[in-house]
Amino acid sequence: MDWSRIKTIFILTFLVLDIYLMYEFFTLKDSSQYEYITETSLEKKLQAAEIEYKELPKNHTKDMYLSAKPKNFNNELIESLEKTKLKGQDLEVSTDNALKSILDKPYDLKDKFEVADVNSFVKNNVLNGDQYRFWKKEGSTIYYYQQFNDKVFYHNNNGQLAIYLTEENDIASYRQTMLEDIEEISKEEKIIQPLKAIEALYENNSLEPKSKITKVELGYFTFDQTSTTQVLTPAWRFVIEDKEDLFVNAFEGQVFQLNTEDKNIVE
Repeated sequence: MDWSRIKTIFILTFLVLDIYLMYEFFTLKDSSQYEYITETSLEKKLQAAEIEYKELPKNHTKDMYLSAKPKNFNNELIESLEKTKLKGQDLEVSTDNALKSILDKPYDLKDKFEVADVNSFVKNNVLNGDQYRFWKKEGSTIYYYQQFNDKVFYHNNNGQLAIYLTEENDIASYRQTMLEDIEEISKEEKIIQPLKAIEALYENNSLEPKSKITKVELGYFTFDQTSTTQVLTPAWRFVIEDKEDLFVNAFEGQVFQLNTEDKNIVE
Protein backbone atom coordinates (compact mmCIF):
# COMPACT_ATOMS: atom_id res chain seq x y z
CA MET A 1 0.00 0.00 0.00
CA ASP A 2 1.43 3.41 -1.04
CA TRP A 3 1.10 5.36 2.26
CA SER A 4 2.85 8.38 0.83
CA ARG A 5 0.24 8.64 -1.92
CA ILE A 6 -2.65 8.17 0.51
CA LYS A 7 -1.16 10.86 2.76
CA THR A 8 -1.00 13.27 -0.16
CA ILE A 9 -4.64 12.55 -1.09
CA PHE A 10 -5.76 13.27 2.49
CA ILE A 11 -3.80 16.52 2.58
CA LEU A 12 -5.31 17.67 -0.71
CA THR A 13 -8.82 16.65 0.41
CA PHE A 14 -8.60 18.63 3.64
CA LEU A 15 -7.10 21.59 1.78
CA VAL A 16 -10.08 21.66 -0.60
CA LEU A 17 -12.47 21.34 2.37
CA ASP A 18 -10.75 24.24 4.18
CA ILE A 19 -11.00 26.43 1.09
CA TYR A 20 -14.72 25.61 0.75
CA LEU A 21 -15.42 26.34 4.41
CA MET A 22 -13.56 29.66 4.20
CA TYR A 23 -15.58 30.57 1.10
CA GLU A 24 -18.86 29.77 2.90
CA PHE A 25 -17.77 31.77 5.96
CA PHE A 26 -16.89 34.92 4.01
CA THR A 27 -20.04 34.60 1.89
CA LEU A 28 -22.23 34.49 4.99
CA LYS A 29 -20.24 37.30 6.57
CA ASP A 30 -20.67 39.53 3.52
CA SER A 31 -24.39 38.67 3.37
CA SER A 32 -24.82 39.51 7.06
CA GLN A 33 -22.98 42.82 6.63
CA TYR A 34 -25.11 43.66 3.59
CA GLU A 35 -28.34 42.96 5.49
CA TYR A 36 -27.11 45.09 8.38
CA ILE A 37 -26.18 47.99 6.09
CA THR A 38 -29.52 47.72 4.26
CA GLU A 39 -31.45 47.68 7.54
CA THR A 40 -29.53 50.69 8.81
CA SER A 41 -30.21 52.68 5.63
CA LEU A 42 -33.92 51.81 5.85
CA GLU A 43 -34.08 52.98 9.46
CA LYS A 44 -32.43 56.28 8.49
CA LYS A 45 -34.85 56.77 5.59
CA LEU A 46 -37.88 56.22 7.83
CA GLN A 47 -36.38 58.38 10.54
CA ALA A 48 -35.94 61.21 8.03
CA ALA A 49 -39.63 60.83 7.11
CA GLU A 50 -40.46 61.01 10.85
CA ILE A 51 -42.23 57.67 10.72
CA GLU A 52 -42.49 56.27 14.24
CA TYR A 53 -42.76 52.63 15.27
CA LYS A 54 -42.09 50.58 18.37
CA GLU A 55 -39.91 47.48 18.55
CA LEU A 56 -40.80 45.30 15.58
CA PRO A 57 -41.57 41.55 15.80
CA LYS A 58 -38.57 39.32 15.14
CA ASN A 59 -40.10 35.91 15.89
CA HIS A 60 -41.49 35.33 12.37
CA THR A 61 -38.98 34.34 9.69
CA LYS A 62 -40.81 31.72 7.61
CA ASP A 63 -44.42 30.83 6.80
CA MET A 64 -46.65 28.95 4.33
CA TYR A 65 -49.63 29.42 2.06
CA LEU A 66 -52.96 28.09 3.34
CA SER A 67 -56.05 26.77 1.60
CA ALA A 68 -59.55 26.84 3.13
CA LYS A 69 -63.19 26.29 2.21
CA PRO A 70 -66.27 28.27 3.31
CA LYS A 71 -68.37 26.12 5.65
CA ASN A 72 -71.72 25.02 4.28
CA PHE A 73 -74.36 25.56 6.97
CA ASN A 74 -77.56 23.54 6.45
CA ASN A 75 -80.75 22.60 8.26
CA GLU A 76 -79.42 19.21 9.33
CA LEU A 77 -76.45 20.89 10.99
CA ILE A 78 -78.73 23.44 12.68
CA GLU A 79 -80.84 20.66 14.21
CA SER A 80 -77.76 19.12 15.76
CA LEU A 81 -76.40 22.48 16.97
CA GLU A 82 -79.63 23.38 18.76
CA LYS A 83 -78.93 20.48 21.13
CA THR A 84 -75.41 21.64 22.01
CA LYS A 85 -74.06 24.84 23.59
CA LEU A 86 -76.14 26.73 21.01
CA LYS A 87 -79.39 25.76 22.72
CA GLY A 88 -81.49 28.77 23.68
CA GLN A 89 -80.87 30.26 20.25
CA ASP A 90 -83.15 30.51 17.23
CA LEU A 91 -80.91 29.44 14.33
CA GLU A 92 -81.32 29.77 10.60
CA VAL A 93 -79.20 29.84 7.45
CA SER A 94 -79.25 33.08 5.49
CA THR A 95 -79.34 33.29 1.70
CA ASP A 96 -75.56 33.83 1.57
CA ASN A 97 -74.90 30.68 3.63
CA ALA A 98 -74.22 32.39 6.96
CA LEU A 99 -75.47 31.07 10.28
CA LYS A 100 -77.79 33.60 11.94
CA SER A 101 -78.77 33.36 15.58
CA ILE A 102 -81.30 35.22 17.73
CA LEU A 103 -80.89 34.58 21.45
CA ASP A 104 -84.00 33.57 23.38
CA LYS A 105 -82.75 35.88 26.11
CA PRO A 106 -80.23 38.72 25.61
CA TYR A 107 -76.77 38.05 27.03
CA ASP A 108 -75.92 40.64 29.68
CA LEU A 109 -72.69 42.59 29.24
CA LYS A 110 -71.12 44.92 31.77
CA ASP A 111 -72.06 48.59 31.60
CA LYS A 112 -68.49 49.39 30.60
CA PHE A 113 -67.54 47.58 27.38
CA GLU A 114 -64.82 44.97 27.91
CA VAL A 115 -63.50 42.65 25.21
CA ALA A 116 -62.96 39.87 27.76
CA ASP A 117 -66.68 39.90 28.56
CA VAL A 118 -67.59 39.42 24.88
CA ASN A 119 -64.85 36.81 24.46
CA SER A 120 -66.54 34.76 27.18
CA PHE A 121 -69.83 34.85 25.28
CA VAL A 122 -68.17 33.87 22.00
CA LYS A 123 -66.26 30.97 23.56
CA ASN A 124 -69.33 29.50 25.30
CA ASN A 125 -72.18 30.33 22.91
CA VAL A 126 -70.80 30.33 19.36
CA LEU A 127 -69.83 27.35 17.22
CA ASN A 128 -66.02 27.01 17.40
CA GLY A 129 -65.96 30.35 19.19
CA ASP A 130 -62.35 29.84 20.29
CA GLN A 131 -61.31 30.16 16.63
CA TYR A 132 -62.34 33.82 16.48
CA ARG A 133 -60.52 36.94 17.65
CA PHE A 134 -61.95 40.35 18.47
CA TRP A 135 -61.50 42.91 15.70
CA LYS A 136 -63.46 46.03 16.63
CA LYS A 137 -66.65 47.51 18.00
CA GLU A 138 -68.49 49.85 15.67
CA GLY A 139 -71.69 51.39 16.99
CA SER A 140 -73.96 48.58 18.18
CA THR A 141 -72.05 45.86 16.32
CA ILE A 142 -68.99 43.91 17.48
CA TYR A 143 -66.81 42.21 14.87
CA TYR A 144 -64.56 39.17 15.15
CA TYR A 145 -62.45 37.38 12.54
CA GLN A 146 -61.44 33.74 12.42
CA GLN A 147 -57.84 32.83 13.15
CA PHE A 148 -55.46 29.93 12.52
CA ASN A 149 -52.35 29.26 14.63
CA ASP A 150 -53.02 32.56 16.43
CA LYS A 151 -52.97 34.49 13.13
CA VAL A 152 -56.07 36.36 11.98
CA PHE A 153 -57.74 36.00 8.57
CA TYR A 154 -57.84 39.72 7.77
CA HIS A 155 -60.98 41.17 6.14
CA ASN A 156 -62.26 37.69 5.33
CA ASN A 157 -66.04 37.69 4.90
CA ASN A 158 -66.01 33.87 4.94
CA GLY A 159 -64.51 33.77 8.44
CA GLN A 160 -66.34 36.50 10.29
CA LEU A 161 -68.53 36.89 13.35
CA ALA A 162 -70.78 39.95 13.72
CA ILE A 163 -72.48 40.38 17.10
CA TYR A 164 -75.45 42.73 17.42
CA LEU A 165 -76.32 44.61 20.60
CA THR A 166 -79.59 45.90 22.05
CA GLU A 167 -80.10 49.53 23.06
CA GLU A 168 -79.00 48.43 26.55
CA ASN A 169 -75.75 47.10 25.01
CA ASP A 170 -76.60 43.45 25.66
CA ILE A 171 -76.03 40.77 23.02
CA ALA A 172 -79.23 40.02 21.10
CA SER A 173 -78.07 38.12 18.02
CA TYR A 174 -75.13 37.31 15.78
CA ARG A 175 -74.19 36.31 12.24
CA GLN A 176 -71.40 33.81 11.60
CA THR A 177 -69.41 32.57 8.63
CA MET A 178 -66.62 30.04 8.93
CA LEU A 179 -63.70 28.62 7.00
CA GLU A 180 -63.00 24.90 7.32
CA ASP A 181 -60.59 22.27 5.95
CA ILE A 182 -57.76 24.72 6.59
CA GLU A 183 -54.50 23.24 5.31
CA GLU A 184 -50.90 24.33 4.82
CA ILE A 185 -50.25 23.85 1.12
CA SER A 186 -46.63 24.85 0.62
CA LYS A 187 -43.23 24.40 2.15
CA GLU A 188 -42.02 27.03 4.58
CA GLU A 189 -40.67 30.06 2.77
CA LYS A 190 -38.75 33.05 4.01
CA ILE A 191 -40.93 36.12 4.62
CA ILE A 192 -39.90 39.74 4.45
CA GLN A 193 -39.36 41.38 7.81
CA PRO A 194 -41.56 44.23 9.17
CA LEU A 195 -39.00 46.95 8.42
CA LYS A 196 -38.92 45.98 4.74
CA ALA A 197 -42.73 45.90 4.69
CA ILE A 198 -42.83 49.41 6.17
CA GLU A 199 -40.53 50.57 3.36
CA ALA A 200 -42.96 49.03 0.84
CA LEU A 201 -45.81 51.03 2.37
CA TYR A 202 -43.77 54.22 2.30
CA GLU A 203 -42.57 53.73 -1.29
CA ASN A 204 -46.17 53.00 -2.31
CA ASN A 205 -47.33 56.28 -0.72
CA SER A 206 -49.63 54.28 1.55
CA LEU A 207 -47.71 55.50 4.60
CA GLU A 208 -47.57 59.25 5.02
CA PRO A 209 -44.55 61.04 6.52
CA LYS A 210 -44.89 61.60 10.29
CA SER A 211 -47.11 58.52 10.58
CA LYS A 212 -47.11 56.62 13.87
CA ILE A 213 -47.31 52.82 13.68
CA THR A 214 -48.97 51.62 16.87
CA LYS A 215 -49.23 47.88 16.21
CA VAL A 216 -47.56 45.30 13.96
CA GLU A 217 -48.63 41.66 13.62
CA LEU A 218 -48.57 38.77 11.16
CA GLY A 219 -51.77 37.18 9.87
CA TYR A 220 -53.28 35.96 6.59
CA PHE A 221 -54.87 37.72 3.65
CA THR A 222 -56.87 36.16 0.81
CA PHE A 223 -54.51 35.77 -2.14
CA ASP A 224 -56.84 33.97 -4.55
CA GLN A 225 -60.31 32.48 -4.32
CA THR A 226 -63.09 30.68 -6.18
CA SER A 227 -66.66 29.98 -5.15
CA THR A 228 -65.56 26.86 -3.28
CA THR A 229 -62.07 27.52 -1.95
CA GLN A 230 -59.51 30.22 -1.29
CA VAL A 231 -55.75 30.52 -0.93
CA LEU A 232 -54.38 32.69 1.85
CA THR A 233 -50.93 34.24 2.07
CA PRO A 234 -49.07 35.48 5.14
CA ALA A 235 -49.49 39.25 5.50
CA TRP A 236 -48.12 41.94 7.77
CA ARG A 237 -50.73 44.18 9.37
CA PHE A 238 -49.75 47.71 10.40
CA VAL A 239 -52.10 49.77 12.55
CA ILE A 240 -51.65 53.51 12.05
CA GLU A 241 -52.55 55.83 14.95
CA ASP A 242 -54.77 53.01 16.35
CA LYS A 243 -57.21 53.77 13.52
CA GLU A 244 -56.14 52.69 10.03
CA ASP A 245 -55.04 49.21 8.90
CA LEU A 246 -52.45 48.65 6.17
CA PHE A 247 -51.45 45.22 4.84
CA VAL A 248 -48.37 43.94 3.02
CA ASN A 249 -47.89 40.52 1.40
CA ALA A 250 -45.23 38.89 3.59
CA PHE A 251 -43.90 36.77 0.71
CA GLU A 252 -43.84 39.17 -2.22
CA GLY A 253 -43.80 42.55 -0.48
CA GLN A 254 -46.59 44.21 -2.42
CA VAL A 255 -49.16 46.37 -0.64
CA PHE A 256 -52.71 45.01 -0.55
CA GLN A 257 -55.12 47.57 -1.94
CA LEU A 258 -58.45 47.17 -0.17
CA ASN A 259 -61.39 47.60 -2.50
CA THR A 260 -64.86 48.66 -1.40
CA GLU A 261 -65.93 45.07 -0.75
CA ASP A 262 -62.89 44.43 1.43
CA LYS A 263 -63.42 47.57 3.51
CA ASN A 264 -67.09 46.90 4.12
CA ILE A 265 -67.73 44.36 6.82
CA VAL A 266 -70.71 42.20 5.97
CA GLU A 267 -73.66 42.69 8.28
